[in-house]
Amino acid sequence: MARAKRKAKAKPRKKKAAKTRKGAKVWTAADVATLRKMYKTSTNKSIARTLRRTVGSVAAKARSLKLRKPKVKKKAAPKKAAKRRVAKRKPAKRKAAKRKPAKRKAAKRKPAKRKAAKRKPAKRKASARKRPKARSRKKR
Repeated sequence: MARAKRKAKAKPRKKKAAKTRKGAKVWTAADVATLRKMYKTSTNKSIARTLRRTVGSVAAKARSLKLRKPKVKKKAAPKKAAKRRVAKRKPAKRKAAKRKPAKRKAAKRKPAKRKAAKRKPAKRKASARKRPKARSRKKR
């Protein structure tokens, strides 16, 4: 019985005010009236231009007002008259002059000259290299 009394005493809930983004343009009664009037016949883009708002804001407000655009029935495409098929002539292709591949002349290789005296020393490993010392900068 205690629960039944509590339900009877429950206060009706108040609707919370919609949170608006900081700097957002508030919808006036005139704006809402224009939206209701134009929504069924015009595109969201044209309504947005008229009200100087974004397309998204127009769509969101229409959704909150539960406005719907009427469904457009698709018209059946008119039947085309049967055409007689006529063989189309393909445009004549121009024959490109065939180029013969250029003959490469066999390059005569000169025997490699070996000089034993001027061989480069073997490279050292990175860890074995000496690193230059960091110089300290003088303050002026």
